[in-house]
Amino acid sequence: MTNQTLSNPAASCSLRSIRLRHGNLNISADLTAGSFKYVKTILSYQNKLNEDATSFDFRTDLIADRKSTVRLQISLNLKDLLLKSLYWHVYIILEDPASGELAEIPVHMDTRQRLFHKFLYNGAHHTENGFSFYPFYTGDKTLAFAYRECTPYDSTSLIYKEIFAVLLYRLTRSYWKKQHICLVCEKFSSMAQDNGYYFFKHCMENNEQAYLNKKILYIIDKKSPDYPKVAPYGRNIIPFMSLRHMCCLLAAELIISSDSKYHAYATQCRHSIFNRYIKKKKSVFLQHGVTALKRVDAFYGKGMRSGCDLFIVTNTMEEKIILDNFGYEPAEVANTGFARWDVLKDCSQESHNILIMPTWRNWLDSVSDEAFENSDYFRNYMQLLNSERFSEILEKYDLQIYFYLHAKFQSHLKTFRIASNRIHVLSFGDTPVNEMLMKCRMLITDYSSVCWDMLYQNKPTLFYQFDLDQYNEAHGSYIDMHKDLFGDRAETSSELFDLIEKAAEHDFALKPAYARQRSEYFQFKDQQHSRQICKAIKRRFC
Repeated sequence: MTNQTLSNPAASCSLRSIRLRHGNLNISADLTAGSFKYVKTILSYQNKLNEDATSFDFRTDLIADRKSTVRLQISLNLKDLLLKSLYWHVYIILEDPASGELAEIPVHMDTRQRLFHKFLYNGAHHTENGFSFYPFYTGDKTLAFAYRECTPYDSTSLIYKEIFAVLLYRLTRSYWKKQHICLVCEKFSSMAQDNGYYFFKHCMENNEQAYLNKKILYIIDKKSPDYPKVAPYGRNIIPFMSLRHMCCLLAAELIISSDSKYHAYATQCRHSIFNRYIKKKKSVFLQHGVTALKRVDAFYGKGMRSGCDLFIVTNTMEEKIILDNFGYEPAEVANTGFARWDVLKDCSQESHNILIMPTWRNWLDSVSDEAFENSDYFRNYMQLLNSERFSEILEKYDLQIYFYLHAKFQSHLKTFRIASNRIHVLSFGDTPVNEMLMKCRMLITDYSSVCWDMLYQNKPTLFYQFDLDQYNEAHGSYIDMHKDLFGDRAETSSELFDLIEKAAEHDFALKPAYARQRSEYFQFKDQQHSRQICKAIKRRFC
């Protein structure tokens, strides 16, 4: 039975305490049920896929009547549970005696509880795979739990460093403000390979700081393999999570990122207070990929947590998608092309390389190796890469395959065991994506937006979509995958092998129909995209 969320104000539940010790979760809460009857309490996991919906029943140890309220003592042994990433919610299940219908209400946290769990409470259940299960409060001020991989920034010591940074910034505010700081970053501030880096590089080499009247700084983790690429820019480089980084973030007038502006900081860490500051910052969304094959308006739409003040797009079709679905005004969307396209050129003339680059699936985000290996995603790609027919095709046409797993799945890279010496599995960050795209003759992907980088170069893409129905249920798309793609598609490995052979026989030439789509899509092909972005920023913010 599907429970309905109860809107009757007569029923409510408020948290009293949480204790997490030795894998046991104990919660005390006060329930005001009104005319409803208490049934049980559940820990509920809700994912995009209905088949992944999971819940576990708490054990109710004590129900003590307290006039109009009931004191609940509930417990759950976490060591016996198969937990999934990322968020779990606690619901009280009630029954309407008149109708017999079930309803659910969340557990609310008052101000004292929220402050305590944000700043003082560090209790958690740690698992052998390096994950942690701990409480937090939602935007609705209700109790929830996160189950995710531990980070170096999860301890309460971060709070003291952040408080010191806030005090230091306030004492020296005039110094920071006169610099007109603009911060640039990429995914989790961990790399320099995408639109953020190429935009920053253009600004440094073309005096765009003077044009925009801003001090343009790049945030990156010092441990990143890409750090040596940006180190020559000296004081324009900000070490990630340093005290200077925190002060610059507080002072920043603008954040420019290829991902959400929250990637400018370790905001996923448990105790950080910087979310509230980042939320107020104006931002430019350079994008990581063209918005078409995956619905993301729930994340990047205007007014959403990851929304922006200027949305960079690449073509008129994408611009229409943003205006029709994301809630932005025309002045808030700029059709400039991607900054990384400034250096994009075909370097595959002597190449025999094919790049296989599938995107991620949110229902497999942060799952264990065992769960990943049991997924259709893993099984299909293992079957593909170890197919005898695939090996014969590679030998026949003297081809080399480079398999590049999405960044979100890199922890599972070791699970891919490939026998052929013509198939090479690449680690995230080893080679910049745009370099691989320039060197390959053809791309094989499922729903990754890097296919647009290939089209920009006048190269073919094959779409291997064995789980389209499941993908549409979880992610959705703005285009019809059966009609609007600019490449041939396959749903089985056999179909894909046929398409690979046909492409090789025609020397990987882009079909005329797809070449016509290319000429219609791109407004700019002059490799001056970063300059166009600077102009758009100047119009919008200066």
